[in-house]
Amino acid sequence: MGVVKRSVSFEAGVWDDLEREVGSGPVSPLVNDALAMYLRRQRGLAAVASYEGEHGPFTDAELAEADSLLDAAGVLDLRTADVAGKPRKRAVAKKSAAARRRRS
Repeated sequence: MGVVKRSVSFEAGVWDDLEREVGSGPVSPLVNDALAMYLRRQRGLAAVASYEGEHGPFTDAELAEADSLLDAAGVLDLRTADVAGKPRKRAVAKKSAAARRRRS
């Protein structure tokens, strides 16, 4: 797989936080991983929207089961991270996936 070099801009505070996190190490792998994660999330959201468009919104029971499976797999809901950035346990979903996407 090839590499593409691009110039990007960051908010100063975000860059400062990144430098504190990685020190003098390379940031390209971290930025690459973050973008790859973002793209996977977007594809997942599109798949959910497509499914709900065809079959209707997920029920509360289906969302609760999905949350339980994600908890068991160790997947954390980063939207509920505390101030220190420590993720808390996933909250049981009360709204359809489409409604949650509108908040994101």
